[in-house]
Amino acid sequence: MKSEDAKKFTDYYRKKNVTRTYDNQREATSYRRKKRALELRHFLDLIEKREGEKVLELGCSSGFLTRYLGKVTAIDTSQGMLEVTRKKNPQATCIATDMFELPFKNNSFDKVVTMRVWNHLDNKDLTKAILESKRVLKNEGHLIFDVEDKSSLRRIASKIYKLFFRPTGYTIYQHSLNETRAILKKQGFEIEKVRFLNHKVGRQIILRARAVDKK
Repeated sequence: MKSEDAKKFTDYYRKKNVTRTYDNQREATSYRRKKRALELRHFLDLIEKREGEKVLELGCSSGFLTRYLGKVTAIDTSQGMLEVTRKKNPQATCIATDMFELPFKNNSFDKVVTMRVWNHLDNKDLTKAILESKRVLKNEGHLIFDVEDKSSLRRIASKIYKLFFRPTGYTIYQHSLNETRAILKKQGFEIEKVRFLNHKVGRQIILRARAVDKK
């Protein structure tokens, strides 16, 4: 069962004003567009989607990544977001469901990917999301996701940005690489590759981990 904070996060992204402004805010400036393009390249390189692989995307939102994944199962709790995603990738199977309680059998997917979602989870909820992903992953399957690296300057900059620009967005938690590695190891994952995406202040960590212990 997810925490109250995670429930608020889910409810937040179901709001129509968030759905309506999501893409525009994230591509409002040339800097943001360039950064998103680089972020996309990192994710696609780490996913390495191959013919016949079953891929699950958690929290697809407006389909920024989904459109490049071909046949993929994409989930989100927001019907509004899923409607946008379907238009961007007609091949995607879009399902309204929760990443903490996935309606799939054990060992169903070769890869699970989530982009700009788990940075909204604290350690407890992050662990729950990793465990549920592990359940639906096949043995030796891969988990690709990102977290925001720990940075006090980044936290201060974010507060100032919100004060002046009032963007739609939800609480972002920071996790160091070592902390994330420890969580993954405890849940039976081994990090294979790591990429860093630098912000003007702080950085994003993008990882690919392999399920090495499916007991």
